[in-house]
Amino acid sequence: MAPTGTSARREFLAGCRDEAPLLLGVAPFGMIYGIAALAAGVPAWLAQLASAIVFAGAAQLVIVQMLAAGAGFIPIALTSGLLNLRHVLYSASMAEYVRHLPRRWRLLLAYVLTDEAYAVAVLRYQQRHAGEADQAEHTDSGTPAADATADLRHWYFLGAGFTLWAGWQLSTAAGLLFGATIPPEWELDFAVPLTFIALLTLLLRERAGQAAALVAGLGALAFAALPYKLGLVAAIVLGLAAGAWTVRRLEQAR
Repeated sequence: MAPTGTSARREFLAGCRDEAPLLLGVAPFGMIYGIAALAAGVPAWLAQLASAIVFAGAAQLVIVQMLAAGAGFIPIALTSGLLNLRHVLYSASMAEYVRHLPRRWRLLLAYVLTDEAYAVAVLRYQQRHAGEADQAEHTDSGTPAADATADLRHWYFLGAGFTLWAGWQLSTAAGLLFGATIPPEWELDFAVPLTFIALLTLLLRERAGQAAALVAGLGALAFAALPYKLGLVAAIVLGLAAGAWTVRRLEQAR
């Protein structure tokens, strides 16, 4: 068995490696945020600080767009809060995998728990979980099982989250520095839906994600006529409820 330090480093680097391809969609997304922040009159230093502290791409973009439209504090707070409600479902999904960790680790991983980091990390946990279940089955049947190695998947999670965090900071800075020189015909806005479509293909492998996607999609169509894009807010809430209900039913069925 490799030393713990070496194994932790390998997990961390594996998380960085698996997260890296998603930066192709994140980079233009971050640049769009930087450009939109400047257009809304947000100082460059504050826009960059928000990326480091808030670290929530969709919410940050909506906030600066609403600031540019002259929206008040309460509508902005409510909209960004509703957008980030999906992280409640992410947290519920990851809780069983990280509850054994010290609080400092759970706080750190909660900070980097974003859409892209979750999509990569949860698949790693699920693969290992399936392997452990198979190993336990072989042990129960009398077949000798291999010695279990220490669970270092939180280092993989951290590697994925750190890669995304670093990419988001750099892309925000690029948007702030070079946004005015980017030709309009590049149409970087495509990156926002492209990023979430890529994540959707990863997360549709589990039933809770399938239920949430289906209900949210139907909700967006059903409530498309509502003013102020409230149909999207309703679709988010319905999707979250469907995903949480599915998770609860699956746990009860075990």
